[in-house]
Amino acid sequence: MYPPAFYYSDDRIQLQTFLQQHYFGLLLSSNTSLSYTPLPFLFDWHSTGDKAYCHLARNNPQLSQLDGAPVTIIIQGPHAFIAASCYQQQPAVSTWNYALVELKGTARLLDAEQTLALVRKQEAHSAPDMAQASDYQKKLVNAIVGVEINLSSVTGRFKLSQNKTPAEQQAVIRYLQQTEQPATVWQMMLSQH
Repeated sequence: MYPPAFYYSDDRIQLQTFLQQHYFGLLLSSNTSLSYTPLPFLFDWHSTGDKAYCHLARNNPQLSQLDGAPVTIIIQGPHAFIAASCYQQQPAVSTWNYALVELKGTARLLDAEQTLALVRKQEAHSAPDMAQASDYQKKLVNAIVGVEINLSSVTGRFKLSQNKTPAEQQAVIRYLQQTEQPATVWQMMLSQH
């Protein structure tokens, strides 16, 4: 991924905060060809080692590539079109602001008991008032496999007009506030200042 220095982040607090709000992404692996599965992830941050968790359908062919293999997770956050008219220097080109986090690590497949514990933890995290009955969860484990990823790298790309003048950044924020694009991008921009 192209990471100009002013967009790159390895700030642990910033990245963890982002991943608390945005945790749906792609699990990528490669054996002879690239495989990916869109999934929600659960993150566990520890001084002894950071981990990500997910589960895949037992019949997902990507499972055969995962145990002990290097993987990448891409979590994409909000994004928005930025019109060239926001910039003082003309001619200018329109662009796109975005936020994403890239995580790298080694995958390990979980056994049925570990997968069941993961399902319960994911449900408690995502929908605490709507947890499935225990017997249904046990049946579900027959159809899925949990995956633990020992993370070796967590980095972010936050392209939020950092390379523009303060006046241009304010013009971008006003533009985003006036368009029908998701408000989260301009709100993220405000929090960067």
